[in-house]
Amino acid sequence: MYHIIKWQSNAKSPQGTAIKAPREPETMKVILTENIKGLGQIGEAIEVKNGYARNFLMPRRLAILATAENLKQIGELKKQKTLAVQQEIEKMKEVAGKLKNYRLIIETKTGEKENLYAAITSKKIGESLKERGIDINSNYIETFNQIKKTGVHQALFKYYDIEMNFEVEVVRI
Repeated sequence: MYHIIKWQSNAKSPQGTAIKAPREPETMKVILTENIKGLGQIGEAIEVKNGYARNFLMPRRLAILATAENLKQIGELKKQKTLAVQQEIEKMKEVAGKLKNYRLIIETKTGEKENLYAAITSKKIGESLKERGIDINSNYIETFNQIKKTGVHQALFKYYDIEMNFEVEVVRI
């Protein structure tokens, strides 16, 4: 024979109900040390869930805990990051100037009907540009459609508001 026993807490409130232990707040205030799309800019103090801050933002050094001391330190960090971003923008404007009316020629193996064995990706375009002295991260290169055949194709260099179209010509080896 089985007996069902209900768990009863010894701690009771004056009304006779069980007292619950106080819970930890579910959000915490952090200061962003990087620009994070959809979350905020450098130096912003924002409220996020505890787990998101402890398990993602803080280990990756994307945010620090919002204290009075950290708020003072973030001002200097903000100035450094702004300067670095301005330098990066100037560099990308120079790259965009080099790409104006530029035609990149990529030689590759093809099949009988001028079909490529492997599509030309933005990564391959970025590597080819680096070989020719134009240093671009392939994340800033977009193709309008997949390049799977020989011929002239359009590509776009896009870095924030800086955009420049250029041509990619794929030829048979």
